[in-house]
Amino acid sequence: MRVWVSGARGKLGAEVCRQLIAAGHDVVDADRTGPAPVDLMDRGAVARSLLGVEAIVHCAGIASPEDIEPVRLFETNAITTFNALEEAWKLGIRTAVLASSGSIYGTAWSPEEIGTPSVPIDEDTELRYVDPYALTKDVLERMGQLYARRGVQVTALRFHWILTPDEVRRFVAEAPPEQNRRNLWGYVDLAEAARACILALAPRTRDRYATLVIAAEDTGRHEPTADLLARHSPDTEIRPEFRPALQGTVSLFDSRRAAEVIGWTHQSTWRHE
Repeated sequence: MRVWVSGARGKLGAEVCRQLIAAGHDVVDADRTGPAPVDLMDRGAVARSLLGVEAIVHCAGIASPEDIEPVRLFETNAITTFNALEEAWKLGIRTAVLASSGSIYGTAWSPEEIGTPSVPIDEDTELRYVDPYALTKDVLERMGQLYARRGVQVTALRFHWILTPDEVRRFVAEAPPEQNRRNLWGYVDLAEAARACILALAPRTRDRYATLVIAAEDTGRHEPTADLLARHSPDTEIRPEFRPALQGTVSLFDSRRAAEVIGWTHQSTWRHE
């Protein structure tokens, strides 16, 4: 398959390209940098880069709202997504994978903590965001739904915090637990996130659109998850059906739908590196 990857020089995009090439696919590198740069804000440039492509994996965009004017954040993330989907659809490309984010729930970048009403977090968890970054991811998913109605197979992946094993240790395991309360101490391994993108090129569903939570099955902490909740997020409700599973360092993010739709489960953990 000839696959177009936007943000191909970024953290996730580069790993997606590496795994695609290793699996024997032909990759079109769509990034502002590199030997053949593509400005994703330029509709014509995007269209030219998509010629001969069979599927797209859209990883590009501003990955963090820190030190970015909200209007630039929104314009960049929204327009690059629209250009990718619109030009792909016009060229007859009917498979698209979109890098959404667990930040869509609103807890990560809210100016003030909005808390987590209940766990586990899944695709049906209410979106309560009040920040522009989460808004851009909601817009991305809604664009995906639009093009799915037009006949494109679209899978939006809500990645939790994408980290390498060393980064999990540095930023989560060794950090004060209250520092990552907003993220519920979760993560997704970089290689596992990229693998989800590749599996999403061939979803096991007749539905044209799917949103999937992509997160590790454990936290980035050594303490029992129940203790972390009790000490640092006591107002969070543990849903009755989840109580039997709340053992050890289990994640508070539910990725079971990803297993059903694309056959993805998190096959590694930072604890074994």
